[in-house]
Amino acid sequence: MFFGFTSQHWDMETLLKTSEAAQILGVSRQHVVNMCDRGEMVCVHVGSHRRVPSSEVERVTSRRLTREEERSLWLHRALLSPLLTEPDTVVSAARENLRRWSGMHRRDGMAGWYFTKWQRVLNDGLDAVMHVLTSPSEDAREMRQNSPFAGILPEATRVAVLRSFKDHWDREHERAMTE
Repeated sequence: MFFGFTSQHWDMETLLKTSEAAQILGVSRQHVVNMCDRGEMVCVHVGSHRRVPSSEVERVTSRRLTREEERSLWLHRALLSPLLTEPDTVVSAARENLRRWSGMHRRDGMAGWYFTKWQRVLNDGLDAVMHVLTSPSEDAREMRQNSPFAGILPEATRVAVLRSFKDHWDREHERAMTE
């Protein structure tokens, strides 16, 4: 969704610099630029600069995660330790999963589309991978549902994370229902 509107169509108070949007989202400025270029975030051009409507940053960060999305987020957060301590091993395993799965799915289907997106993220480096693993954005949520990181976590770690998540979910949502 890239829109090339001129600044006269937007209230200048609502437009953020890419660096400001990045600070709010907790990502690099370049990542915001990449999100705009990939159509994951609406941006406008003001002269030669991109500006991001504050409503777009709000959209990316505001929707609450479903139980399944939050469960997936917890599992993917658990991948950060092996990713940071053994990046080559983890990324190689993800690439191998993508290679293997590509032969089992149609290239023109949704699975093929996600495989291609994951290849791009893996090619963009560890910062891009960590962003998708931990971002609350709609795109990252969908990417995690089609993750190539299956089999990376040891089973005992996976079970411990799921147990911890269940306890967290039950506690947090029970409290929310009584408030």
